[in-house]
Amino acid sequence: MPDFNIKDIEKLKLKIQLIEKTFIGCVILVILSLYYDWDAVTGISVVALIIIQIIKSRLSKQLKQKEYLAKIVEERTIELRVQRDQVLKESEQLSKTLAALAEAQDELVRKERLATVGQLSKGLVDRILNPLNYINNFASLSVELANDLRKNIQNGETAMNKELYADTTEILNMITSNLNKITEHGVNTVRIVKAMEELLKDQKLKMASADINNLCKVNIDVITKLFAKEIEEKNIDISFQGLTLSLMIDMNIEQMSKMFLNVMKNSIYAILKKAEKQTFEPKIIVKLEKEGSQIIISIQDNGIGIEDSIKDKVFEPFFTTKPTAEASGIGLYVSREVVLSHKGSIAVKSEKNKYTEFTITVPIHQNIEPNE
Repeated sequence: MPDFNIKDIEKLKLKIQLIEKTFIGCVILVILSLYYDWDAVTGISVVALIIIQIIKSRLSKQLKQKEYLAKIVEERTIELRVQRDQVLKESEQLSKTLAALAEAQDELVRKERLATVGQLSKGLVDRILNPLNYINNFASLSVELANDLRKNIQNGETAMNKELYADTTEILNMITSNLNKITEHGVNTVRIVKAMEELLKDQKLKMASADINNLCKVNIDVITKLFAKEIEEKNIDISFQGLTLSLMIDMNIEQMSKMFLNVMKNSIYAILKKAEKQTFEPKIIVKLEKEGSQIIISIQDNGIGIEDSIKDKVFEPFFTTKPTAEASGIGLYVSREVVLSHKGSIAVKSEKNKYTEFTITVPIHQNIEPNE
């Protein structure tokens, strides 16, 4: 109800109250004048009563009109508020629908891009792998033949000219070294091509309900066994801060485990690299938090950290700061794809030589039917 209506109505009510009090005073005055025979006062008082009654009647009529108008205004205001709330609600629903549509479009574009890359690269992978296998196999056989030849030369050393023997041995060593390099680079190339093959795999979700606490514990055990020697030598402390109660979430268990292991392996690598240069207390902290309808997994280590200049590149395919012989550069890329397939997000925070923290956020429920 507008303020001016309320003020006007209150003023009229005050006036009517004042008139009523005046009316009562005049009635008392009439009674007193009749009792004491004040004829003049009696006449004036009666006239005053009539005038007061007329004024009161007019004020009451005005009050009723204003109250009626105020009621209409209030009802209209309520109606407008209801309409406004409805418009806001519809606008909010529209915004959510548009956001969901944009998300679906991004997911479709991402899948189409992967499908296109897959179609173009699948035949190429097979064509590369076959000759690579021949190169590696023949290089290994040639190394064995070179070793056999070295033994024969060593056995016939006494029958050979010393200078010729030295030259032959040197050449043989160079051939063996070259063959070993061919084998090493061939194996590394196979690793990269195999990584490409991993990217081309069908990533259809086969969802199941699983306890997120148990998933983390199982994969921490896997990492502990894989790096048992390094963890013992460097005294790496791996701690797990799980949820108080078990929580079942919808996920592809194999893919989520792969994502978890990839990030954990990076943490181990970062700690081992830092341990080569300085003494410190290596720690890896895995933490779970439930926030609304989402689960948050954070994996933090106090290893070498990530430089700011490359922080935005760590999720790119085939990008790595590790030597080619140690990594193919798809671990974090695959991890991001797994998280995106679960309608979630993955982010990294890091400070050089201090810490790195990966934060994975995924919905507890995926709202899709499990595949048979």
